[in-house]
Amino acid sequence: MTQLTNTSDDAQDGLQTLFKNLPGMAYRCVNLDHWPMSFVSEGCEALCGYTSQQLETQQVLWGDFTHRHDVAEVDRQVKSAARKGQPFEVEYRIVPRTGPHKWVWERGRVVDWLDDGTAVLEGFITDITSLRDAQRTVSDQRAQLAHVERLNTLGEMTAAIAHEINQPLTAIAMYSKSAQLLAQQGNQKQLQEVLEKLAQQSLRAGAVIERMQAMSYQSSHQQDHIDPINLLKEIKDLAEIEAQVHSYTIELQLPHELPSISCDPIQIQQVILNLLRNGMQAMQVNLCSAGSAIVLAAKVVDEQLWIHVRDQGTGIETAMADKLFLAFASNKHTDKAAGMGLGLTIGKAIIEAHGGRLNYSNLRPNGAEFSFNLALPSKHA
Repeated sequence: MTQLTNTSDDAQDGLQTLFKNLPGMAYRCVNLDHWPMSFVSEGCEALCGYTSQQLETQQVLWGDFTHRHDVAEVDRQVKSAARKGQPFEVEYRIVPRTGPHKWVWERGRVVDWLDDGTAVLEGFITDITSLRDAQRTVSDQRAQLAHVERLNTLGEMTAAIAHEINQPLTAIAMYSKSAQLLAQQGNQKQLQEVLEKLAQQSLRAGAVIERMQAMSYQSSHQQDHIDPINLLKEIKDLAEIEAQVHSYTIELQLPHELPSISCDPIQIQQVILNLLRNGMQAMQVNLCSAGSAIVLAAKVVDEQLWIHVRDQGTGIETAMADKLFLAFASNKHTDKAAGMGLGLTIGKAIIEAHGGRLNYSNLRPNGAEFSFNLALPSKHA
């Protein structure tokens, strides 16, 4: 009997030691508003600034200092998991008694039920503020690098863009001179026609500049609900500037309609533009004839929007496959000497940050296909 008591005491001591060494707080609570606690480990004071006694006597409730913008969502996720009998994991902010807000990660589960059907929860909460800060820093650095690569891409396209803008500017100059002569002659009918053509050329030049400006913007990290058909048409218009220089065409293969997606449109357009330019450069290496087409397609498969770029280039060499998405690796797909060698690396990071993946495959008899997926909103799930 004495041995059993000692074993029990040892277990209790070991449990207390474990609680003290935890980088956070273990708890037991009931799943009511603001989660009244019946037990919290000593780590609670370092985590939130309140003592275990204050929480266990319910002088203050955990939900009282959960960030007001997060408490409803945490409550929803916890109750949903409890109804399904599943463990839950949530990340949210708390407002400690002193000091700045903290991000915390919590994992818990239902361990019992009260007579009135209220769930009893046990779990663990830890501070992940430093991890969140590191993730934000990495995200900011990736966005800055993507921005630099976008500017680099536009720089490489300068000659094609200058040619595209020069055409409407030349037409504007000619129509302006004609308008002056017609005004002097008093020919109102022809003057009106010339002014209409002049306006059309102005809009044409303005559209090119607008597309360039959009691509040069620094990303906002914000995800917008986007019509993918409009997004793909806009990037086709920009990529066509370079395609025309090489006498290639860009063929859009789209259904009549596609569900909206949530994404950073500038970053997604950057990925597609890079894939199109890589494909056209591969077609140059493969000496594709004038009029050859590079395909930009989209379709929904298994609740995902898949976007494909298919070229008629040289394909991907087997020796290059493992290095294709590495920074600064020589791109044997395009035999590209200029640029930073970061396009596919950044593109892969952008797509993965959106929860998708960037794939490639060789086509027969020649060419390569790059494709990536974006999740559809939950209403389509």
